[in-house]
Amino acid sequence: MLRMARRPTGRPSKGPRAVVLPRVLLADDRALKTLAAARGWYVSETAAKLINIGLRHVAELSADLPRRVPAAESTDFTARIPEVDNQALRAIASDRDRSISVVAGALVQLGLRYRNELVGQIPAPYPNHQEQRLIRAS
Repeated sequence: MLRMARRPTGRPSKGPRAVVLPRVLLADDRALKTLAAARGWYVSETAAKLINIGLRHVAELSADLPRRVPAAESTDFTARIPEVDNQALRAIASDRDRSISVVAGALVQLGLRYRNELVGQIPAPYPNHQEQRLIRAS
């Protein structure tokens, strides 16, 4: 009996990922969530992309990162970043003697400054019934 090969289901793998818990200021958290909603992405996915952008502009990272960010002024969440970005993040944290969470949060903040570098289509808003998406050819 000849069996056909099954096609893989689901989305293609993004490769190995590492989990980080960026600690971001509340204003940056709002900006991150607004950006994620506007793009139709998950917050974690958006944060991972912003960390990547932050790493591209690491020379602009503040030299005096705080040792801790007060819980009343910040929030944290889970972000899954590529292993390459994780290694760079850990190296920065080690060099500056700061926690990975604080450095990840600073990179998110830096990425927000350069959010225009994000790739991917931004979904068009449809504010009224006259501008709805086509669902079939007419």
